[in-house]
Amino acid sequence: MLLSKKGRLVALIFSVICLSILKYVVDYSLETLPQVFQLIAYGALPIAGGLITLNFCTLLEPFSDAERSTTFHLLQQISEDPARNFFIGFLATAYLNFIRPPLVANLSFLPYIEWVTIALAVCVVYTMTRSSTKELYVNSEALGWREHIQKVRREIGPDLIRITSVMEQFVDHGVKEPLLVYLALHLQRLGKTEESILNTLSPLIDYQENARRHKLYFSIFIWTRRKLAMKNKKAREDLLRPLVKKINRL
Repeated sequence: MLLSKKGRLVALIFSVICLSILKYVVDYSLETLPQVFQLIAYGALPIAGGLITLNFCTLLEPFSDAERSTTFHLLQQISEDPARNFFIGFLATAYLNFIRPPLVANLSFLPYIEWVTIALAVCVVYTMTRSSTKELYVNSEALGWREHIQKVRREIGPDLIRITSVMEQFVDHGVKEPLLVYLALHLQRLGKTEESILNTLSPLIDYQENARRHKLYFSIFIWTRRKLAMKNKKAREDLLRPLVKKINRL
């Protein structure tokens, strides 16, 4: 069951408190504990760090659909993979608490290496996300997406903004329900029967099974995820193109 926004915030605060307690125990009270509790504290500390990253990223999810700029596309990439977010937080906490301290004692230039690594990582993620956003719109135009929007304009007139929005939700994010409802109402206004509406919209109705099958694929590498996202988007465009043409002929 998905948590509400308030529940996510509470979970984040609770994770921070747990991390603070565990950090204090590991730094100041570990030697006074039995060995089994020492092992538990060592293991729970990176887990708490992973939960903090996971809960924080889930709070970014509502912002990922607010706009269609590169920044909000980056927020979407960050918030959409809970397993990756937990793994990153887990590794970062383990590094900062268990690996970094002995390295700092022997490598005085370690902070410079860390800053350069962080800067390069941010640059790579931003560049790849920006490139992905550009490809999203360039591919849409190259495939004649604007032409289909103009054809729908002649059919629905004042509702152009609405139909464009629901089409973009489906093509960009795979959210088909608003588009399905809108097209069904549009066909009903044209006087089509229920059987005719179901037959016309059957490709869009059946897409749910394909979308679930695509979600079974998992990869932690951002370039693999980006390639899969573009492939799925292309499949949605190929599905919607003939459907719009068919409705335009009615």
